[in-house]
Amino acid sequence: MTVSHASPRPVTRGESSRKQQARVDWLNATFMPDGITQDVVIFKLAEIMGRPVSGIDEGKGIRGYASSVALFAHVGSRKQAMGFLGYGGAAQRGTWMLSISGAGCALIEAWGAMRRWLESLKAKVTRLDLCVDFLHGEYTVDDAVSFYKLGLFTSSGRPPATSQAGDWLNHKERTLYIGKAKNGKVLRAYEKGQQLGHADSAWTRYEVQFGSRDRVIPLEALTDRDKYFAGAYPVLADLLDNECGAEKILTTRTEGEVTLSHLLTHLRRTYGKAIDTMSATEGFEIASLVEEVRVIGVPRRVNISALASGPNWSGVCDLSKQERKHVS
Repeated sequence: MTVSHASPRPVTRGESSRKQQARVDWLNATFMPDGITQDVVIFKLAEIMGRPVSGIDEGKGIRGYASSVALFAHVGSRKQAMGFLGYGGAAQRGTWMLSISGAGCALIEAWGAMRRWLESLKAKVTRLDLCVDFLHGEYTVDDAVSFYKLGLFTSSGRPPATSQAGDWLNHKERTLYIGKAKNGKVLRAYEKGQQLGHADSAWTRYEVQFGSRDRVIPLEALTDRDKYFAGAYPVLADLLDNECGAEKILTTRTEGEVTLSHLLTHLRRTYGKAIDTMSATEGFEIASLVEEVRVIGVPRRVNISALASGPNWSGVCDLSKQERKHVS
């Protein structure tokens, strides 16, 4: 079953006039439906996001719920997977669960409207990720390591647990975890630009994941994001700079440019010589070649939310040149 709604005018009343540097990068919330339908949920999401949203019944359960509807936001003629709605199952005691992924959160501007809607549902937030991006390496993974060694992540007398992922010997795609998700709070400091494929990128993301174990995550955190990000660990307040902090549109545009530049580099490395050989063929035309090999769609690794922010082609080419120099 597929349900789709054209989106009404987005609701923006009540948004904070103060620039928030921290962004929502994941949201899980549970609520009692109290008579509302799947169509109503999808329509409300479309209203908040200011774009069409559709749902497809997956015919299976998810996260302990007996049934689930996959949610998609429509960006122009394309669809971006944005999360799911779970429902049913005796163990869930009649609750529904709304999960919005990072790609879906990137398409939401009206967090005040989202907060008011969830308040009206008496929803409980079970997971909330808040992130701050440092596009030019203002703070790095190495800085996070130093902060930890200085005790700046210690708030109750005992330092939180740590773990690592990525290639730390060669300084590639590293992630430092401080705290544990199973305990309800973890910070991830990771090399976001490298994760997207750009080896020379300085873009680092600090992201706090809150869980509802032994704590109540207030809906206020959706709108007063900086306050709750800063309150997660003592050092994080010093990282925020609301005067010159990275803007949402900038980070999503950067993600699009970094990802597309990596694909362009791969295309050149893999098929550049083949294109050159074809160019020697009589009657060769670039336009005809493009149409011959083009497949309508978006690569799985490319978030449509990043494309919606308008990546600049010159920026893509510049990043690709940088990556080629690094590889050579």
